[in-house]
Amino acid sequence: MRVDRPFFVPLAITVVSALTAVLLFVSALVSWLAEFFGSLKEPCLLVGAFLAAIAFIVYRVSLKSYFRQISDELGVIYSVSRVIRGWLDWAAALIGTTNKDGEVD
Repeated sequence: MRVDRPFFVPLAITVVSALTAVLLFVSALVSWLAEFFGSLKEPCLLVGAFLAAIAFIVYRVSLKSYFRQISDELGVIYSVSRVIRGWLDWAAALIGTTNKDGEVD
C-alpha cells in the first residue's frame, strides 16, 4: 500500500456502499414478502422483528462485555473522585476555610 494514497475516501465509499446494499436488500425482502402476505404491514413487522433479534444477539454476544467494562471504569473514576473530594474537604477543614455550614468559602 502506498503511503501517499488517501485511506479515508475509499473507506467511506465502502461503508456507504455496504449500507446502501443492506437497505436495498431489506427493502427487496419486504417487497417480496408483501406479495405473499398481500399487505405491507406484516412483512415490515416480520423483517423488523428479525433484525431486532439479530441486534439483540449481537449485543449479548459482543457488545455487552464492552459496556460492562466501561461501567466498571466509570465506577473507578467515581470512587477516586469521592476519595479526592474527601481529601479536599479534610484539607479545607484543616486550614479553616470552611464556613459554619461546612462548605468551602
